Amino acid sequence: MDVSYQLFLIIPPGLEDLAQKEILLKCPVPTMNVIKGGIEVEGNLDWIINAHLVLKIPTRILMRITDFKVRDFPKLYQKFSNFKWNQWLSHPHPNWEISSTKSRLIHTGRIEETIVKALTEAMHKQPLGRDWEKKSYSPQTFYIRIVDDHLTLSLDLSGDPLYKRGMQKIKGEAPLRENFAAAFIFEIFQGIQEPVRLVDPMCGSGTLLTEALTFYEPLHLRKFSFEEAPFFKGRQIKIPINHTKLPISSALGVDINKDLLQKVEESLDKKFPLEFKVANSLQEEMNDSLSIIICNPPYGERIKIAGKRGSFLKEAWEKFIKKDKPLRLGWLLPSDMDDLFPTPTNYQLISKRHLKNGGLAVTFWIWQKIS
Repeated sequence: MDVSYQLFLIIPPGLEDLAQKEILLKCPVPTMNVIKGGIEVEGNLDWIINAHLVLKIPTRILMRITDFKVRDFPKLYQKFSNFKWNQWLSHPHPNWEISSTKSRLIHTGRIEETIVKALTEAMHKQPLGRDWEKKSYSPQTFYIRIVDDHLTLSLDLSGDPLYKRGMQKIKGEAPLRENFAAAFIFEIFQGIQEPVRLVDPMCGSGTLLTEALTFYEPLHLRKFSFEEAPFFKGRQIKIPINHTKLPISSALGVDINKDLLQKVEESLDKKFPLEFKVANSLQEEMNDSLSIIICNPPYGERIKIAGKRGSFLKEAWEKFIKKDKPLRLGWLLPSDMDDLFPTPTNYQLISKRHLKNGGLAVTFWIWQKIS
């Protein structure tokens, strides 16, 4: 019997619509419920495996295990001491992520203490096998969410956040998370049919470029937590064959940090179709009408810039638009600078997305050249 599970994909707020499109494109499901910060779906184990391999925008995937009403600690203890943990548990000492709002059980420390005691009793009744010790399994993470006295227990299937692909070992001083980069790349290529040159003029560790070149590539360069779970035992992960790529004819990363580019280039597979160039992009000629320029420029916070940040970013924007004249320009900036960038001549604004990156309110703009 093919068991179907209730799943919740955690999505960075502001990227839910793009994540929904990605799911429909790569591993569709009959129904999806999109809420702020996540998407609820139903899927079997094959779907779970495939989603972890191919989806690039989610942060992690949770499996809904049980839910019930609870208004006091004795009831909480009773529920978890009688729960059938052996179906889900691969390590006797899991981690807990607990939140409680509008509930009589408000003290998260006491909630965790009660659950741990209940789990200890449950393990006496139904002892866990020794696989976790023999095979050095990692502790799982369970999410406890209590809202209006209604508790939901979920199991983290991913382990490390999914943006930790296991591909890029070298990071710059202010790296963009891979799932943000994937979302921006996915959006800027919407509607593009003919191959284009992709350029990141301030590429840092090259995250935008590597995410573009692997957007459709199934990745299994690291372990996922579900691979050690009891319901997965005996299964094999088969990497699906991929024939789809974004329409990129070539990819170029430009940056002034020679040491960083050298380390990034050495860390990536030699077959990776990506060129790096040490140069100042404000002086480097990149005029190409069949190119897409996408950029996460330094804001002057973690990476120093010359002069005031407004002047620097205005100069960079005008250079890319007026001199390089790309087919499209994607641009990530602090939202307090929105007024600095009106729609330029011969371009139209096709997208303006507000979200938070590392706690900072930012805007991702996409301008397209008018034919």
